[in-house]
Amino acid sequence: MTPAPRDRCQPRPLTDSPRQTLFFWRILALRLAARLPFLGAGQGNNPHAEESARVGRRGPGAINGPACAAHRGLAVLLTAAVLWPPATPAHAADDPPPDPPHWSDSLKNIPAGPIRLDIGGSLRYRFERQDDFNIQRYADDRDGFSSDGFLLQRARLDFTLRWGQDAQTYLEIQDAMAYDSDFGRGDFDWRLHSCPYWNQLDLRQAYLEWRRIGGTPFGVKAGRQAISYADFRIWGPGEWGNVGRYTWDAVKIIADTDWAEIDAILGHRVRYHPTHFDKSNRRLAAYGLYGRIKRLPLRVDPFWLWKKTRPDLMLNAAGDRLELDTHTVGLHVDGRFGDAREWDYGGTLAHTQGDRSVLRAASAGGRTTWTEIDQDVAAWGGHARLGRTFAHPWKPRVGLEYSYGSGGINDPGDQYETFDGAFGGIDTTKYGWMNFFSWMNLQDYQITLSAKPLSRTQVALEYHFFFLAESRDAWYWSGGRGARRDPTGQSGSSVGQELNLVLTYDLSQRTKLMIGYAHFFPGRFLKSTGDSPDADWLFAQIQYSF
Repeated sequence: MTPAPRDRCQPRPLTDSPRQTLFFWRILALRLAARLPFLGAGQGNNPHAEESARVGRRGPGAINGPACAAHRGLAVLLTAAVLWPPATPAHAADDPPPDPPHWSDSLKNIPAGPIRLDIGGSLRYRFERQDDFNIQRYADDRDGFSSDGFLLQRARLDFTLRWGQDAQTYLEIQDAMAYDSDFGRGDFDWRLHSCPYWNQLDLRQAYLEWRRIGGTPFGVKAGRQAISYADFRIWGPGEWGNVGRYTWDAVKIIADTDWAEIDAILGHRVRYHPTHFDKSNRRLAAYGLYGRIKRLPLRVDPFWLWKKTRPDLMLNAAGDRLELDTHTVGLHVDGRFGDAREWDYGGTLAHTQGDRSVLRAASAGGRTTWTEIDQDVAAWGGHARLGRTFAHPWKPRVGLEYSYGSGGINDPGDQYETFDGAFGGIDTTKYGWMNFFSWMNLQDYQITLSAKPLSRTQVALEYHFFFLAESRDAWYWSGGRGARRDPTGQSGSSVGQELNLVLTYDLSQRTKLMIGYAHFFPGRFLKSTGDSPDADWLFAQIQYSF
């Protein structure tokens, strides 16, 4: 779903006078401070909190010493920014004024000799209620994990040093926490996956970017960075999650000419750790070319991606090792047509070939033996979108989408035909907001209805029909893990259907509110392979950026 554009109008006053408005915000700040654990007293002195987090009990875990002070200071600073009262009265929606002054304006374009400094940031809170599923699995039969209700908090603070028109240094700090979840830090194996809830006061991005060096079309971007293109389906940061999914220690060589822009990428994925400094995962390397052809009536982005792992990359909790050497080539297109450009369309097509080798561990008599399985990879994925926006004050839009990720039987000696989703499509809302699916062995038929009944409000309704591309392959969870499989194919291919309803409201130019509900209806495949309850998800999110 494409986010609604920001309205440039100042929000309507919440109270009748500036004094009442100030009183309202102060009361709200006090109530929030009293309820949120990281603002309350005594949390960092609880000697049992960290142990509770490690064993999966409720609670954010203890954070002591300087890290505690820095974490709380950052959160308090940004919370105060959210609750700062409006400086000027609002204007009518049909008479948009220029942007009113804001306290953060003084943090932009700060002179420091020959350079300029910009300071920005964001603060996001999201409450989620999950019934009959959680972030790890559907219909979890472990005691105490069938449902979960929790609060996610993510604070980011960034600094941009501009050395001129084409050069800058960028630094971004992230602090992500979860409160009142049934999960603790010890419930996530960081050797296999980044921790999705906690990332305590860490360095998210730090890079130097210099474009058009010496007046040439060439440039460079080097350091820790998020890499994303187009609709995030091939390269994407996975921003919906509390921590984020992908950042890279990478170097990008940029060639920006009048007819095309091409990026050459070499990087290692960063593995997020809940309590320690995030380090590069040297076992997973990515190389690629991503281009955008200019001077066309539509967007055309060709790409090539080389994914390579070391032989000691852990594949699963059983200790199997994966060595991957694959190449993915493809094309992304996007455009509009019609007399009023009321039709929009887009699509991505990707084909993967290469080699895949798995070392499987087996223990017998106190000894571990390894069996190597080598397979040729031949897989592909695709996505197509078509929609129309009607000439009405509410701007109603009707859209159809189809996503396909190939699957296969993948027996030893056969080709490996399951598409792996490249470096996008994980921890996103592209295959349903409940995140039950990844771009692997998937067919997703989607219908979307959206409208803007008010200038700052968008309502969107989505309905998904999910099928397996190959009924003898697995259903893959959002992180790429095989969740269930019927190797006979007798359980069919219908996994289920999902209903999503999302309301987005711009409280102001910098503050956005989102409320959503989703319901999952299990299909024949799930009913034939295990427990298959209906699942529900509810969320409410507020995000402030400056």
